[in-house]
Amino acid sequence: MKEFLKIFKWLERNVFKLIFIPLGIIIIYIIVAFLIPIIQFIGFVGDGFNEVQNIFQEMEKHFEEYEWKKKPPSSPKDDNIV
Repeated sequence: MKEFLKIFKWLERNVFKLIFIPLGIIIIYIIVAFLIPIIQFIGFVGDGFNEVQNIFQEMEKHFEEYEWKKKPPSSPKDDNIV
């Protein structure tokens, strides 16, 4: 009977720990399970934005490297002017 009372006293002191720690772990797991896809989607959108920025930077670089010396005639009359 004495052993049973020891067990009962220990259970009385630690019942909140036995209930709330697993409950807290489950709640944290659920929060993380919902946040991971959201964070991955935000990363996907950010990567897409960076890719679009890289495309525009490449286009700008090609525009700067292009030789603009030759101008195509704007009308056929301009070809005959001497």
